[in-house]
Amino acid sequence: MKYPVMLDIRGKKVVIIGGGKVALRKAKGLVAAAADVLVIGLTVLPEIKALNVQFLEEAYRKEYLSGAFMVFICTDNREVNQAVLQDVSSEQLVNDATNQSNSDFFNMATVAKNELVVGISTGGENPGYAKKVKQEVAELVENLATEEIANRVKKS
Repeated sequence: MKYPVMLDIRGKKVVIIGGGKVALRKAKGLVAAAADVLVIGLTVLPEIKALNVQFLEEAYRKEYLSGAFMVFICTDNREVNQAVLQDVSSEQLVNDATNQSNSDFFNMATVAKNELVVGISTGGENPGYAKKVKQEVAELVENLATEEIANRVKKS
């Protein structure tokens, strides 16, 4: 069992190793959460470059992890992935998108409307089922009057 949590990562340095489709998905969510994102990859997708992130089209080097709060490993290169795992410090949270057993955390499927956020997880064991449940929850949430939540949050 994992401990579910929502983190405030505004302004925190988050490094993504890899510049492909998986890195793009991670980068979009991190930018939406106002993280300070650095993407490192030999090739970085144009869609990533268009985001509000820093990027370097270079080979991975340990120094890129300096000061990072979180590190996402999103490459298909096993040697690079292993190097990153060896280089991270015990204070850095790591998500290895290629091997969950190497990860300190993983992302949940989420459904959001106004200030309401619903997280869906199968503990990483069945992403297909989580996706199905997300679609069903999205239909339920769409019909909720979430404006009341937004009003209560603003009054606090």
